[in-house]
Amino acid sequence: MFEKSSIFVLTASCDENEILRIEVEEPTQKAICKSFSEASIKMFEGKERVVFDGNYKPDDDEFFAIENFQMAESIKEAVRNPLGVLAYRRQEGEYPEIKAVFVGEQNEGAADNYTIAFQRFRREQYISTKFFNLFFDNNTFFLQDKFGISIYDSVDCLYTNGELQFESFYFSRQIFDLSGYYRSATDVEVKSFAGHQKLEIEDRDAFELMADTRIRRKIAMINDSKVLDNFSSREIVKRAKAAGVSIEARDNKIVIPSEKNQVKLILGFLDEEAYKGPFSRSTFLANSKRKIT
Repeated sequence: MFEKSSIFVLTASCDENEILRIEVEEPTQKAICKSFSEASIKMFEGKERVVFDGNYKPDDDEFFAIENFQMAESIKEAVRNPLGVLAYRRQEGEYPEIKAVFVGEQNEGAADNYTIAFQRFRREQYISTKFFNLFFDNNTFFLQDKFGISIYDSVDCLYTNGELQFESFYFSRQIFDLSGYYRSATDVEVKSFAGHQKLEIEDRDAFELMADTRIRRKIAMINDSKVLDNFSSREIVKRAKAAGVSIEARDNKIVIPSEKNQVKLILGFLDEEAYKGPFSRSTFLANSKRKIT
């Protein structure tokens, strides 16, 4: 896999990701491509594929797959025609900032089927010219003060058979915009939720300010489930009590306090992530869930 691939980088340009080719000698190209191939196999070998829905954190023996992932045509074109891609070099006195390194190949017998492996690029992978970079050769260290980069022997996500596969959503979204593949409440939805007729939020402004990514995802899931529309506040309080979660109702409204931990607990319960253990009878708040079919 990737035996004849060139080495590419995605740059973090202001308008859109620019693709550049890393010029390397043939032995280096083969070594890097072999490393990416082995890392891709190791990353998913013996693990269960789980379709990504943004509401579940995979175990060590699982990986996510986003089906029908819309890979940028510019990336596919680079893999098809690497010689048509400009080489990475200094531009206007600066080296372009690197967002990710990737290698890929077009699968035989399939015009629009590709296998592409991506590695997010960390700042520590730049070889800084500010320090004394000493390299060892013939029993002597020598100074190298030229600009350089390091490429790790790891892969963060793999595009294959039209889907994006990965273990860490956090790392993968540093390479791709994945916001379109999971539900997260917009500012308008957060304001609308705060004004729901069955909720009494003590401090709406504070609630909207504390609405981080996790809270926004909870709001989106609660809206989609319509739990506030389908159940009365009395029924919600009753079920919360059975789960060991204390919820106050006032004038037929669920009271949402100002304390963030309590907000997360109540929203977690409304999204069916707070429950009482069947054996310990302790109350737990899960950080992810997956529906069993």
